[in-house]
Parts: sequence; C-alpha cells; structure tokens
Amino acid sequence: MCKPHILIVDDEAFATELISVRLEANGFNISVANSPEEALAFLKTNKPNLILLDFLMPRMNGYEVLGKIRADDTTKDIPVIMLTANRIQTDKVKSLNEGLDDYITKPYDSQELLARIRAVLKRSKPAVAKKIKDVLITGGAGFIGSALTAELLKGEYNVTVIDDFSTGRKENLGKFSGNKNFHLITGSITDEALVAKAVEKCDIVYHLAATVGVKNVVDNPLETIIYDTIGTSIVLKYASANGVKVFLTSTSEVYGKSENYPFKEGEDVVIGPPDVNRWSYACSKLLDEFFAIGYYRQRGLPVVVVRLFNVVGPGQLGRYGMVIPRFFRFAMKNEPILVYGDGKQIRCFTYVDDVIEMIIKLAETEKANGEVINLGSENEVSIIDLAHEIKRITGSSSEIILEPYEKYYGAGFQDIKKRVPDLTKLKRIAGSVPKTSLNEILENTKRYFEENPEAMEGV
Repeated sequence: MCKPHILIVDDEAFATELISVRLEANGFNISVANSPEEALAFLKTNKPNLILLDFLMPRMNGYEVLGKIRADDTTKDIPVIMLTANRIQTDKVKSLNEGLDDYITKPYDSQELLARIRAVLKRSKPAVAKKIKDVLITGGAGFIGSALTAELLKGEYNVTVIDDFSTGRKENLGKFSGNKNFHLITGSITDEALVAKAVEKCDIVYHLAATVGVKNVVDNPLETIIYDTIGTSIVLKYASANGVKVFLTSTSEVYGKSENYPFKEGEDVVIGPPDVNRWSYACSKLLDEFFAIGYYRQRGLPVVVVRLFNVVGPGQLGRYGMVIPRFFRFAMKNEPILVYGDGKQIRCFTYVDDVIEMIIKLAETEKANGEVINLGSENEVSIIDLAHEIKRITGSSSEIILEPYEKYYGAGFQDIKKRVPDLTKLKRIAGSVPKTSLNEILENTKRYFEENPEAMEGV
C-alpha cells in the first residue's frame, strides 16, 4: 500500500523538521517546501495527497498560496490544511470560505493533528457507494436505544451498543444476547479510549446516550452537563478522525420557555437562568447541537441532529418521571393519579415505532446532513386531559389530584407550558411525519402493562 504523500509548506525549518519526523513515524511520505515559491514549483511536477500550509510566510501568505493552488486545474482538488498561530475567529471563518479543508491553530496536539490529517484524507477520497452495515449505538440499553437496536438487527446490521447502565436497563438487551450481529460494550461515553476503539469499527454512530428524566436533571445538574457535553465531544472527535457519520438525538427541551408556537428549528430559544437546575439539560443538549453542526461546517463531518418530542410507547417505564407509564400505574392500581402543577401543560406524544422509522430514514438521507430537525407528532394534549383519558380507558376509579411542582422537584422549579413541534422540515426531508394517534399509543401501552404487570413495579 502506498503511503499518503504530504507536502509541508513552512518557512521555519525547525517546524517542518519536527512535523516531518512525527508524520513519517506514522506512515506518511513527506516532502518539504520552505517558501511559497518552492511549493508552487514543486506542485508543477508533483501531486501530493494533502498540503499542510503555514499561514505566515515572507512575500506571500497562506491565503495567497491557497488561491494559486485552487486556480490551477492540476492542483485545485488537493486538500489543504492551514497551520497558523492566529486565533481570531474571523480568520477561521475566512479560511473555510476560501476553500480550506481544515484550519489548525498552533500550538497543536500531535495526536489531534494526526487525527485531523487522516480525517481530511478520508473525506477527500472519491465517494464510493457503501451500504451502512456496522452500527454503533450509544445509550443502546435505553427505551429508544433498545428499540432502535431491535429494528436494525431485523435488517441484519451489525450492531454494537455502548451503555454504562446508569439509566439504561440490561433487561432491554437480554433478547439480543443470542444474536451473532449484536455486541455489547459496558462502559461510559466519557471513556475516551473505549469510544475511540468502538468508533473505528463502525460506519455510523447513533448517539443517543444522555441524561434521562427531568427529576434526574434537577437532582444532578453537574453530572448532566459533564455526561452530555463531554461525552458528545468525544464521540464527535473520534467520528471526525475516522470519517464516520453521526446521528445525534437532541431534545425539545432546548426550546426552553419560548412561547413562539409551534417550535421551528431556526427560531430563537429561551433558556431559563443558571440557578434553576432544570435548564442544565437544555443547555447541555443545545451545546451538543453546536458541537455537531460545528464539526459538519468546519470539518465536513456528516451529522444529523433531531430534537425528540416526548417519545412514548410499550416498554417505557416511569422511573425517571415519564408521565404516561406513571399514570398507567396509578390508574391500573386504582391509586390517586398525581398531576404536577395545574395540569394545563401541553405536550405532543410521539410513538416510539414512528420515531425509530424516522431515525433510520433520516440517517440514510443525504439531504438531512448538517440539519437540525424536529422529530415529534401532532398528538397535542394537556396533562390533565391525558390523566382523564388514561383513567377512562383503564376503567379506573382513581382520583386525579393536582400536586405542586415543589413537592416532587423542589423549590423554584420551572416548567415548559407548551411543547408543540413544527414538522415542516421533517416532512420536506423525510417525506412523511409520525402518524400514530394518541388513542392508539395509549391502547398499545395499556395492553403492554396488562401483559407485563411486573413492568409496573419499575414505574
């Protein structure tokens, strides 16, 4: 196999020697030009696989050299990474507008430099149609993750799940233990070495791992921020280094206290203050979105981001405050159905089977790359009306009681009054939207609890 050929253009001999030694030790063939003129002369008779171009050089800066490279038909397609000590954000934006493939600020970590060189080389190869077969799912032991695992295994994908079981359940994965295409890695997405190794072997990462449940977020804001943001940054870092697509699940929580209904992806969000723990999750997931779109725009990593709206269905438990299974448990045991707040909060519940179908479709749709997309339903209902409906279909004698938020979530809790998605973008990109009615969702969930009464004990 031929070694990738890299041309280093830098007027500082010490810098070129240092980089050359590191790159040659990692399997690259290196050529060096110590001036822009020398580099352009070299390119008349040679075509390297990649150019590392220093910005600040005598007589001609990096952008001028880049312009000449891009203007020549024989060199215009060679990927170029700019090396610079300039940390001004406008220069980074300019570098991308000028056609650079990446922009690395000195001093840089040698391992990161290697990873980004490999990522650019991988992206610059001619596109070859390849069916996704090897899938990595973070948080695959959760309600949505295990449903996605089941559906992909039906399609004979090779599925690897990473989960630390902090909120996911081993029981959700038990039915896959005999499947030769299923592999489980027990560990956290904040374990960099573990994630790096797992990402190397897959074609796509479905990144679902995140903090679960409002009560969990309120009680553990620091863990929420660390797990969600650091974990996502690690996943994106190694996906980018290996040219692996990422499908990121975000949340409707990012819209915060906005009252501009229905919520549209391109509109402003309204997040509450930092002394209210509830908003740590919304801010963390919003930062995850910025991470993902940043990797897409700046490094060409294919990413898709979806904001999920209240995904529900058979198999979901209420241990983290999920309202539908919690109401079913109260109703089927004829215990008081506790509704927090005034019950006038509006939610749109989305059936898990619809969500899984949409996730797979969007992951394999090229025009979804680089997009943030609402994934929800039009099943709009108030929480108090939901309680009455579940009481009706179960024939329950339960009393419905309104409880103050503070009794469960603590003092100062802030809720979202209404959470309704605009699905225009989803319909345009995916061609359809979730259609399962709320009545069908509730009937299917009731049947699940009737057939699995032990599941109510986990609610």
